[in-house]
Amino acid sequence: MNTFFKSLVGQMRGFYSNQTPVRRVSMLAVAITLFVSVVVVTVMMSSRSYVALFKNIPQEQLSIVLNKLKEKNVPFEVKDDGKTVLVPPELLPSLQMSIMTESGSSKMGNIGFELFDKQSFGTTSYAQKINYQRAIQGELMRAINTIDSVRTSKVILALPPKKTFLEEGGTPTASVVLDLLEGKTLSPEQVKGITYLVSSAVENMDPDRVTVVDSRGKALSRNKSDPGIGMTSDLVELKQKTERGLEERIESILSRVVGSGKVIARVDATLSSRQIQSVEEQIDPDRTAIRSITTEEESLNGNRTNPAGVPGARANIPGAQDQGQVGFNQDVKKGLNTTNYEVPKTVRNIRENPGQVERLSVAVLVDGVRTVKTGEDGVAEESWAPRSAEDIAKYESLVRNSIGFSAQRGDTVKIENIKFEVEDFSESEQLLSQLERRKLLNYLIRWSVIGIAMFLFFFLVVRPFMKWVTESFQESIDDMMPKTIEELEEIQSVDGTLPGMSSSLPIIEESLDPDKAESELLKEKILHLIDSDGRKASSALGLWLIKEK
Repeated sequence: MNTFFKSLVGQMRGFYSNQTPVRRVSMLAVAITLFVSVVVVTVMMSSRSYVALFKNIPQEQLSIVLNKLKEKNVPFEVKDDGKTVLVPPELLPSLQMSIMTESGSSKMGNIGFELFDKQSFGTTSYAQKINYQRAIQGELMRAINTIDSVRTSKVILALPPKKTFLEEGGTPTASVVLDLLEGKTLSPEQVKGITYLVSSAVENMDPDRVTVVDSRGKALSRNKSDPGIGMTSDLVELKQKTERGLEERIESILSRVVGSGKVIARVDATLSSRQIQSVEEQIDPDRTAIRSITTEEESLNGNRTNPAGVPGARANIPGAQDQGQVGFNQDVKKGLNTTNYEVPKTVRNIRENPGQVERLSVAVLVDGVRTVKTGEDGVAEESWAPRSAEDIAKYESLVRNSIGFSAQRGDTVKIENIKFEVEDFSESEQLLSQLERRKLLNYLIRWSVIGIAMFLFFFLVVRPFMKWVTESFQESIDDMMPKTIEELEEIQSVDGTLPGMSSSLPIIEESLDPDKAESELLKEKILHLIDSDGRKASSALGLWLIKEK
């Protein structure tokens, strides 16, 4: 076997050395191209694509994730300075579930209440407070990151220290920074949900104390610490919502009658911006009733004496004459009647919030009746006719009932029948069709050129080269084959000069006639030429017959 390979290598070297320099360069270029193509295809087939398993992983959690992947013998890559771990896409769901289950975390990348899994006895109360704040921030970031439009988030809490019951404590506040995905935005409802999520997670935090901004510093939440500003923004939003709802209601009703696209409605709603709180008390005197009657009578009968004389110090001097006494009778009668009445009284606490509809102004445009007639020449002509006054009155009645018209508020409804201008998009459609045709033509031309180039490359380069290589190899084989009996006898007498060729050489018998053997070889060669090229063989035979004649 070694002899065969050595002989084959020697023959290939001889074949290569017998070629011209141009053919040698061509053969080297083809060999290098083939080798590079095989290497590229092999690398592409053996290379793997990786997707992100976790992003923004803290350093203390990176070792845990990598150990889990090593235990499971999973190939992985680490990028972004150890913040992102990549794994094959077919293993992503199972790895996420298994690692999150084993690590006890709902979402890797942020530290939550697992901070308290390992606590030392020497931890101070201040450190406990800081860890608690970090844990809440991490859990909130995990919850916010579950929103589809959010890539990452950052939550910062400002928690004031707790005071005693005699001191007033501060108000907690929060700041949320959101890094949104490219082309994604958050609706006002989603921003409001984030503010309520953060405020509900922190004790005594008001939703108005939560500020939400995006990565560009744009404020997404509305700060309602100023009542006037908050009320104004809410009032404008309520006004737009009310007007939009009434417009859609009017257009949906009239479009069923006049046709789609033939009615336009605009509503101007005046809303009350005052906040009124009053107490009303009403008393009805005609509906009184006796609740209770109380009667008291007092009668006094008697007599008594009163001293007489001049009052003063002289009457008290010893030896003064007694002035005597004066007697009289006393008779007193007194009566008291009290009647209590029950009077009905009504007390009302009235509070009117802003946003009440004070006035509505409605403007409606209705298109006329369009008819298309085909003339004698086959050309279609469109005619427009206004709608009747009865139809306009019916439309106005429908609009009044749909918006809840009130004359006391001063509502107004105006309907006008005006011809709508039909926008002609034929030119734009032609331009679009031309652009599409150009794109299609460029696409076809590009791929046609590529196909023609590949076709020409195959038929002008590859096919001639393969034919040349085949013919050259065949010619070399023909040159190596024996031409005469003497060469054949010489080859068979020497063992091992052409390894692997012994089966293809004819065996010469000892009693074989040399002339007969040479004629047989010539016959086989002629038959081979006839089989390989019939046209040349027939022409040669014809010439031979002509010469014979």
